[in-house]
Amino acid sequence: MLNDKKNLTVALIGGGMFGGDVVLRSIEDFERCGIAPYLGRIGLDERARELAEVSLELVAIGTRTAQTAEALCAAYSERVPKAAPVPFHGETPWVDIFEKYEVDILYVATPDHLHYAPTLHALEREAHVMVEKPLTLRLDQADELIELAKKKNLVVGVDMHKRYDPCHRFIFEELAEKIGRPLYARAVLEEPLEVATEIFKWAADSNPFSYVGIHWLDLFTHYLGSEPLSVHAVGQKALLANWDSEGGNRKIDTFDAMQVSVDYRDGLRVYYVNSWINPKEFEGAVNQELELAGTLGKIEFDQQDRGLRATLAGIGSRTYNPHFTANIKRPGSAHPAYDGYGKDSITAITRAAIEVEIGLSTAAELEDDYPTAGSSRSNIIVIEAAADVASRNHLHIENGQGSPVTARIGEAGYEINDPLS
Repeated sequence: MLNDKKNLTVALIGGGMFGGDVVLRSIEDFERCGIAPYLGRIGLDERARELAEVSLELVAIGTRTAQTAEALCAAYSERVPKAAPVPFHGETPWVDIFEKYEVDILYVATPDHLHYAPTLHALEREAHVMVEKPLTLRLDQADELIELAKKKNLVVGVDMHKRYDPCHRFIFEELAEKIGRPLYARAVLEEPLEVATEIFKWAADSNPFSYVGIHWLDLFTHYLGSEPLSVHAVGQKALLANWDSEGGNRKIDTFDAMQVSVDYRDGLRVYYVNSWINPKEFEGAVNQELELAGTLGKIEFDQQDRGLRATLAGIGSRTYNPHFTANIKRPGSAHPAYDGYGKDSITAITRAAIEVEIGLSTAAELEDDYPTAGSSRSNIIVIEAAADVASRNHLHIENGQGSPVTARIGEAGYEINDPLS
């Protein structure tokens, strides 16, 4: 039932590469202008009038260190008129935030392995959540969050922004149906070395497939409805595991790269290739490729090179992707608007949370309108299984025994098949 609530409070946990940039910049626009101006990009423009009077206020930013939280709050207050978010810090800043504020929407942009605790805490206190991908690294934690959100009529959305990339949408919505029955695919996403060694201090608690492969998994499950059946995975540990002797100050016990083959119930096989050790000299921010073959045709897309290249003195030849996020000048303002598909899933999740919070819709009614936690469930099974399979195969390969380990995927999770165990 529609209520009179028009002013919503929000908080952010995490101030790293995404939290302090993409997520915070998105919240900034929502507080400055409301949600209505951004709905047209995601096909929800018909909701603009109904949501035009709803305002959002960022009341807190929580990070691990006081310095980061204070800097982000100060910068935010300079950019947004009358904004005054309060900094919180520590190992569990969300606990202190909820003790002080009644938060309606919590944005979680913590490291991969730390999404569960703040999300659970928020749900237990009746708050909606936007969480960076992946939802969790474990199925049992994901199921707990999914069930609790369903029980409490709360929105839990996962920032799967590649669903909103106009190139991906065109491939999967316009072209995929024209290639007949899908047979096989190859999906590549490679991150720069600085991600694993400098930007993320937590790389050892995740792996390149969990971190970025989840995006590709989501595209195939979301757009094609593919259900995973089995997983084979291998990975290499040559650089990061020896980082202390390769120019770094510590060992980072994680895979440099992973190659994961997933067989789906419809017969499709997808080969996922992910790494986070691309050298800084690589010409793009990331390397992304997609190949999808079917009985009637084939689609190939170099997503890293979208046709924009520049060669500059002191920089060299580089390719750029301004479609992800871009600053748009506001006439008469020193602070630009923020636009791009990197913001779109955050908009979709925020809009869903607003509708449920003001009584315009229920969470169940909006299941198809944003990247829900439930839609990530099968992908979480795959990333959890892949990490397990790759670790087992890595040991077998070191012993000269090959990579015989696979996992069978089912509704309840995965089952390991290791003939050498």
